[in-house]
Amino acid sequence: MALKKIGLDHSHNNKLTIENNAFTDFIQYFFDSDFKLGKIEAGVTHDKLKKYDLFIIGVPHLGPDLDSDEIEDLVRYVKDGGSLLIINDGGGDYENKNNLSELTKNFGFQFNSDKLFDNKDFSKDNSHPIIKDFKSHFITRDISKIIHSNGCTLTVDKSIENDKIDVNSIAFSSENTSWHTYFNGEEWQDKSEQHLPIIGAIHYELGKVVVIGNLSIFSSLSKSYGIRSAENFKLVTNIISWLLNKVGSEEEQSLKPIFTSIAIEQDLFYWIQEILKKGKWKNLNDLINFALKVTKIRLKEAEKDDQDQ
Repeated sequence: MALKKIGLDHSHNNKLTIENNAFTDFIQYFFDSDFKLGKIEAGVTHDKLKKYDLFIIGVPHLGPDLDSDEIEDLVRYVKDGGSLLIINDGGGDYENKNNLSELTKNFGFQFNSDKLFDNKDFSKDNSHPIIKDFKSHFITRDISKIIHSNGCTLTVDKSIENDKIDVNSIAFSSENTSWHTYFNGEEWQDKSEQHLPIIGAIHYELGKVVVIGNLSIFSSLSKSYGIRSAENFKLVTNIISWLLNKVGSEEEQSLKPIFTSIAIEQDLFYWIQEILKKGKWKNLNDLINFALKVTKIRLKEAEKDDQDQ
C-alpha cells in the first residue's frame, strides 16, 4: 500500500510548520500513522501540489499573501481530487495579516475578523470556549466537546452549492452564552451573538476541504486548550481521516482503503512495536489489516459452525 503524502505550506511565513516545536504532537501523529511528510517552499503551484494527497495551510502571517495564481492552482488541485486543511486563527485575516478568505470563499467560507468568547462554558478563561454543539458528520463522530481557544468564527455561503459542491458547517459556539469581539473596519466591538460556525467541511468536485479558525487546537503547548485537551486530538485525527478518504466512483469505493485512527492499549502497542522490529510486517497498517483478515475468517467459520448445528 502506497504511503499517503501530506504536504505543508512553508511559502507564506506560516505559523504551523514541520519544524515548529509548538506542534510536535501534531507532526508526530503523521509519523506514527506512517504518512509521508513534505513541504512546499518558494510558492505553491499545481505541479507541486499534485504530489500530495492532503495539503495543509497553517496560518500565513505577515505576508507574503497567496497570489491569484496560487489560489487558482489550489482550487484546481481540489477539483482534481486533492484535499486541503486551511487553518486561520483569532482575528481572522485582519489580525494575522493574511488573505486566506480570498482562497476559502471559493469553497463557501470566509474567516471573520473576530475572536470568540463564552461566559459560561470555557477552559481556563472565557477566551477558551468549550464547544459542545456539533452537526452529525464523520469528523464530529464520538466528539462531545472541544476547546476553541482564541479562535475566530466563519461566515458561510451556501449559494455556491450544486450537485458537485456540498458546504457544511459542523461545529458551533453556544446558543446561549457565546459572544464575540469583531473588527468593524475601524475598531474592535463586542457583540452578543450565538451559534456561530467555527468549522467548515466541504465536498468540492472530486476533492475535500476543511476550514477552521483556530490554530491552538493543533498545539502541544498547553493541556488546557491544545491538542491534548478535551477531545481535540480525536477531532484532529477525524479531520485528517475524512480528508484522506476520497472516492470518485462506486468501484473505487469498494477498492480504496479507509484511513482511520484507533486507540491501542499500551501493552499491545509496545508489543506490536517489537513485532514490527523483527521485519515480518512493513508497518502498523499491514499488521492490523492481517489481524483483521484472520479475525474475519475465524468469525465466518464460527458463524458457519453455528448454522450447521
